[in-house]
Amino acid sequence: MENVEEKRMELLDELMIDILKRLPAKSLIRLKCVSKSLYSLINNPDFIFIHYNYDSFSNQFIFLKRYIEIEESTSEYSIYYNGKNMLALHSNDESFKCIAENIEYEDNYIGVNVAGVCNGILCICSYRGIVLYNPTLREFWKLLPSNLPLLDDLCPSKKINCCVDLATGIGFDTNTNDYKVVRILDPSNEFEDFDINSKFISKVEIYNLSTNCWRRLKDLECIIDSLHCSRVLFNRAYYWHGYLNIGHNCIVSFDFSTESFQKHAYPEDFDGNRSESLSVLNQNIALIYYSEFYSPDLLVEQSIDIWIMKRESWVMEFTVGPMLIKKLLLVWKNGTELMIESKEGKLVSCNFFFQSTKELHMSGVQNTLEAFVCKQSLISIKKESAKWS
Repeated sequence: MENVEEKRMELLDELMIDILKRLPAKSLIRLKCVSKSLYSLINNPDFIFIHYNYDSFSNQFIFLKRYIEIEESTSEYSIYYNGKNMLALHSNDESFKCIAENIEYEDNYIGVNVAGVCNGILCICSYRGIVLYNPTLREFWKLLPSNLPLLDDLCPSKKINCCVDLATGIGFDTNTNDYKVVRILDPSNEFEDFDINSKFISKVEIYNLSTNCWRRLKDLECIIDSLHCSRVLFNRAYYWHGYLNIGHNCIVSFDFSTESFQKHAYPEDFDGNRSESLSVLNQNIALIYYSEFYSPDLLVEQSIDIWIMKRESWVMEFTVGPMLIKKLLLVWKNGTELMIESKEGKLVSCNFFFQSTKELHMSGVQNTLEAFVCKQSLISIKKESAKWS
């Protein structure tokens, strides 16, 4: 009889998990208050893993960051701090409705950017510091101050201002079950006497959530483009647009398990004067770039070439347009539409195939909009850190 009862309870648990894994994270958070058994089940790391990896379109949302001015600039530098960074969640469908009220981020610097998202956890950074944020749980985790820039390494006789050129990425090491943040500093922009003909070298460090500290890695022999549209996380590796030296571009990837970099070539006929973006399309790294490069003050219709990386080789997938595009933010709606920022700082969606555009009725200061497709996640950064204590 005991064996029968045990099997019955196991079956009930499996049935309960099969039901609960289909529910939105917000519903599960409410259910934790119903009973101790539900509280224990929903907080179980195995269930959290099952819930996050359950393939449900309804569990996805769009995370949007934008900068809003709240007063006119009174000095040359006040333009960088006279507004606020707003964080919001929107539905990943035609309506694009706001599904959570806007949150004002604590850092009012206009240069705050979102380095990426991993397992529903976003990495928000600026020269002031780096914060991990789970928008589902409304949970923030501030990283300890970085060891970079190191003045002795860069130039002992000069101080570094706040306009450092930083590239940051977040990932998960499946070998150690640890979250990591990599930070890359390009010191070439800090000094007026930097020789553009010299070898491009970047300083690198990595943060482990398990140890809650930074450590230095080997220098990287190239510099990284820190723009939002020039980076993406794919298959547990982070990809950036990089420069080996003047006129020689490459794509640089970082593997969070081996903590090593790899350089990848661009398509043979790649024109370095084109605007380009890295994204993920149909489970492949995609390179999306425009036919021409135009002045920031101009906005003209452009054709858009889309290349897919397959086994380290680039294949031209298709060309769309011409269409109006200022800056690419995101490929969404199952790879059928581009989310872009217009010249006026408005959020617009462009359909690849019908070449139609639709305003999404959101805006911010020009060049401050960032968008990511996220999945609802019950992964607590604080609990992930505590398990290593």
